[in-house]
Amino acid sequence: MTSDDVQDRSEKIWRASLRLQELIETILSYTRINAGALAVSLSVFNLDILVRQTCQEYQRQEPSRSFLIDLKDLPDVFVGDPVLIEQALAIVLSNAVKYSPAGAPITIRNLRHKDQVVIEVADQGLGVPETDLPYLTQPFFRARNVKHVPGTGLGLSLVSHILKLHGGSVQIKSREGHGTTLRLILPDEAPPGAGAKS
Repeated sequence: MTSDDVQDRSEKIWRASLRLQELIETILSYTRINAGALAVSLSVFNLDILVRQTCQEYQRQEPSRSFLIDLKDLPDVFVGDPVLIEQALAIVLSNAVKYSPAGAPITIRNLRHKDQVVIEVADQGLGVPETDLPYLTQPFFRARNVKHVPGTGLGLSLVSHILKLHGGSVQIKSREGHGTTLRLILPDEAPPGAGAKS
């Protein structure tokens, strides 16, 4: 076995361990939701740095992927739960990688609408059948055209819950065969009642 073979296998094992870690974190978070124990732990943090670092980490994990990052004027002072927001973004990025072909770019950008911060992740992957779109944030639901791809159906349910805990929401636009655009919408202020269990 050559040194290149060893490195290739090591990278595959490393990426597999990261996927397993993400799966465990998703299941644990879902368990806390059911127990009413998933709460927002508010702090002031730099949202711009958090989003960039999360995107860069996925670039490092998937060096063969093309990530087009266009982030402008994200708040450097933001009130929220950085751990939960990072988890939500990581799930969305993971889905974009999982459900799109290796050569297709993934675009990450941000928008500002009045008192909202919008983080948009767009892929050119499988897309979602129109009749399945309303159910994507339901626990364990998976679109009919992705049954061949491993997954739990918990990710977007958790993303939606995290955004709601912050007084925000998730928007999903998709066409089967034409990719998916997902927006994480956060209020640019302290969420009402944040810190309370849900």
